[in-house]
Amino acid sequence: MTIPIIKGTTSLNSYQNLDGSNLTIGGIEEKALNQKGSAGAFLGIGTNFKNEAMVVIDFKGSLNYDKKGLFNQNLRIRNTIGTKNTATQIRYSPITANLPINDKTSFYINPHYSGKYNYKTGEWKNSAGVFSGITRKINEKTSISIEAQRYNLQDIKDNSGKNWGINAIITCNL
Repeated sequence: MTIPIIKGTTSLNSYQNLDGSNLTIGGIEEKALNQKGSAGAFLGIGTNFKNEAMVVIDFKGSLNYDKKGLFNQNLRIRNTIGTKNTATQIRYSPITANLPINDKTSFYINPHYSGKYNYKTGEWKNSAGVFSGITRKINEKTSISIEAQRYNLQDIKDNSGKNWGINAIITCNL
């Protein structure tokens, strides 16, 4: 049995949809990793820049398909608690690839299904999507990721801005 490595990070994430909507989240994450996968929790604050702030609590887990962790499945449960929107989203990715390009850069792709329940409206929304991007190490502690995302693949013909996003993520190891 391998002893997990505990890793702490801080991150700033900006999700910019092409319809003009935005969600920006900053916070701290603690994660336990070993060759089989990882488990972690994230605590942060977020805003949509429309007079709404929220607390964000994520629980994450992954299970590697290979020893190097290039391919895995993962689950994220995101809880957002805000003045206008209080919700839980469950996102499952049956296969994610994270492939190194060189010692500082990697490419990733993550097809997924998500379901989101809004406690204030009682509404449940289902969605299939995919995001893909590049992560580049800036130095030993800091990396930046740039990705494109397609939401609502179940409605493949709707290529409006609400179904496309560009995301930027800065991560710093503690």
